[in-house]
Amino acid sequence: MATGDPAGELAKKAADLHRQWLSFFWDSYSKEAHAGIARMYVCDPRFTAYYDKIQPGAAEFLRDAILAYTGIKE
Repeated sequence: MATGDPAGELAKKAADLHRQWLSFFWDSYSKEAHAGIARMYVCDPRFTAYYDKIQPGAAEFLRDAILAYTGIKE
């Protein structure tokens, strides 16, 4: 988040680490599902509160980073 660039290299690395984390629980990975869960982090106030409690705006930044990583537009 410090870079302010959700499409930057560090954000891509974070999005890839998120993908790897999901792969521990998902039988298969799809970019569409990854983008969907990222959108949910912002649409569902429970997820937003979880991510934003450490850093306000984190849920939105993570969503944007994942969307950039997957190449899926909002």
